[in-house]
Amino acid sequence: MNKHPADVTVIGAGLIGLTQALLLAIHYPQLHIAVLESATKLPQASVDGYDARVVALTKASQTLLEEVGVWEQLPEFRKCSYTQMVVWDAEGTGSVHFNCRDVKRPNLGYILENNAIISALRTRMESLPNIELTTGFDLDKGWYKDAIWHLRPQIDSTSSADSLPVHTTRLLIGADGIHSKVRDLLGIHTRDTDYQQAAIVCTVRCQKSHQHTAWQRFLDTGPLAFLPLAGTEDHHHCAIVWSADKTLAGELTNLNDAEFSLRLEQTFESKLGRIESVSRRHAFPLQARHAETYRAANGVIIGDAAHNIHPLAGQGANLGLMDARVLDDEIGRALRRGLAPGHDSTLSRYQRRRRGENAITLNAMSGFKTLFGAKAPHWRWLRNSGFNLVDTSPLLKKHIIMRAMAI
Repeated sequence: MNKHPADVTVIGAGLIGLTQALLLAIHYPQLHIAVLESATKLPQASVDGYDARVVALTKASQTLLEEVGVWEQLPEFRKCSYTQMVVWDAEGTGSVHFNCRDVKRPNLGYILENNAIISALRTRMESLPNIELTTGFDLDKGWYKDAIWHLRPQIDSTSSADSLPVHTTRLLIGADGIHSKVRDLLGIHTRDTDYQQAAIVCTVRCQKSHQHTAWQRFLDTGPLAFLPLAGTEDHHHCAIVWSADKTLAGELTNLNDAEFSLRLEQTFESKLGRIESVSRRHAFPLQARHAETYRAANGVIIGDAAHNIHPLAGQGANLGLMDARVLDDEIGRALRRGLAPGHDSTLSRYQRRRRGENAITLNAMSGFKTLFGAKAPHWRWLRNSGFNLVDTSPLLKKHIIMRAMAI
C-alpha cells in the first residue's frame, strides 16, 4: 500500500491518460499524480516503419500538446500537416474540397502516429518529480471509504489477495479506454450502438504523392480514408482507415496483400495511382458508446472510457484531449477555492461542460453514418446536393472548417 494516498490517480497510460496526468503535474506541482497501466510494456514509436494507428489532431489539440512541452519534442518526420481535405460520394457527383486558405491558416491539422505521441508523452513525464508511472497494474477490485479510493490489481497464480499491494487515491480518473474497468467500478452505465462495421487500418505506399491532402470517399458500405504521412521526402505514404460492413470487412481481411492492394486502389478510384506496398492490416469493431454520466464520488471518466464514436471524422482523440483540458481547468478552479481536486462541484462542472458537447459530436457522426449508408435514390440526391452546396458556399465551408479545427 502506498503510505499516503495519491492526490490524483489516472488509470490508463494512453494518449489521453498521459496528457491528463501531465497537465495536472505541470499546472499544480503541489499535487502527487500517479498513473497506473495494465500493460507491462508500453508501445514505442517504430524506428523502421510506420505504426498502423494514427490520429488526426486539430489546432486545439496541437496547442494542448505544446502546453505540456511535447509537441516540439516530436520529430518532424512523425508530424504530417495536411493543407487540404477532399471528400466525395461514391454514388454520384457530389464532392467538397476544403483548403486551409479558406480560413487563412497554415494547415487544417496534423496526422501523427499514436505510438510516437505516447513515447514523447512518457519522455516528458519522466522529467517531472510529482508524477509516477506504474505498469503491470491490471485493476481488479476497488472500494471507496472515507473519501479515499482503494484499488487492487488482478491476482495471478503466484499471488494471494493479502499479498497484493493496494493503491489509494483521493481522485480516481478513468482513461482506460472503451472497455473501461474504472467505469464499471464507478457503476456508470453506457448507451451503446453497434454499427455492424469494422475498421481496417494499415499503411500503404502510393505511386503518387499524397499532396498533404486528407482524402475520403464515402461508400454505402462505409467510408474509406487515405491520410497523409510524413517521414519520406516524396510523401507517398498514407495511413488507411477503411470502415466497412462486417461481411465486407471480413472479406477484405482475408485477402492477400496483392489482392487487397488492387481492391483498395480500385475502390479509391486510383486517385493516387497504384498501391505499391501495404503493411500488415488490423481490424477492430466499430460502435458508438456514451456514458450516462461521467462522474461518481471522487471518480471521473475521460476519453474513450466516457465516449466512443465512429472514426469517419477522426475526432475521437480530439474529444478526449478536450476532456483532459476541461477537467484540468476545473481541478484548478477547485484548488484556488481551497477545495479537493475531486470535490463534487468540480466533477459536476466538468460533466456539464463536456457531456453535452460530446453528445452533439456523437449524434452527428451517427447521423452521417446513417446518411451515407442509405441506398435509396432520394438519400443519394440529398448527399450529393449537400456536398455541392457546401463546396459552393465559402461562409458555410469556413464555418465547418473552424468547427472541425476546434477554433
